[in-house]
Amino acid sequence: GKTIMAKYQDLSISDASFTAAVDLTLVQYYFVRAGSVAGEVAIANGASNPTPLGVLQNAPSPGQEARVRVLGFSKVFALTGSGCGIGYGRFITVNASGQAIPTATEAGSAVMGRWLDTAAPVSASRFGQAFINCAGFAPCAVSAC
Repeated sequence: GKTIMAKYQDLSISDASFTAAVDLTLVQYYFVRAGSVAGEVAIANGASNPTPLGVLQNAPSPGQEARVRVLGFSKVFALTGSGCGIGYGRFITVNASGQAIPTATEAGSAVMGRWLDTAAPVSASRFGQAFINCAGFAPCAVSAC
């Protein structure tokens, strides 16, 4: 049989424009948080208070424009630990390095989107497609793998 990949449509929502507070040249498609100054963003971390702003779409140096996908389809960089992979359609959250991770590994974490790619196996790091929703979020219970 022929495999048909889902075609994700543009939602016609523009990316938000911020200024890179730090060097973000190596973290394209990672989650970013609000910087310490209005209008700036930095790599998302454990202190993203309470959640990241969205996924970085470019790779800016300090002071350059940072384009952030707050809502919609985006490529993301995902990391899975030794316990869980990320299955198609599963919720994702963010680790302390701005990477997408399965919600199964973070109790009470906020859902940042859904993984819409082939399953990311246990102990993997890879880029994949996801639907990002950093506009509305709520803590979630740990899900099964």
